[in-house]
Amino acid sequence: MSKNKITGIVIALLGLLTALIPTVIFKVCAAMDGKFMKCHWTSQVEVALGITVLVLGLLIVLAKENAASSAYAAASAINGVLVILIPTVVIGVCGSADMPCNSGTKPALIIAGALVIVVALINTISYLASKKNG
Repeated sequence: MSKNKITGIVIALLGLLTALIPTVIFKVCAAMDGKFMKCHWTSQVEVALGITVLVLGLLIVLAKENAASSAYAAASAINGVLVILIPTVVIGVCGSADMPCNSGTKPALIIAGALVIVVALINTISYLASKKNG
């Protein structure tokens, strides 16, 4: 199995994990008095980002050219950064440290986003190095 296929599969699985973290694995807070907490909106965006990363991973697997795989990997890395920024800076989670979204969801999303970035950048840097040397 080629390096690109392995990278694509790993990124696709991390995308799926990102979508599942706030909805299944570390569920965010339910509506309170008919109002949604910040973590609900973070969850909605993270599901969309997770699906995007999953699709990019599949595109890496299906790409015929190494340049295309590298471009999809770079796009995955950018999405990985967004996975981290949504719960930490852009939207956030509930203010109380005792809430499950703070103790479970947020750290899990940060780890998932960081893994996407690392795997994607390894692929992209490897491709760029091979172009430079070849």
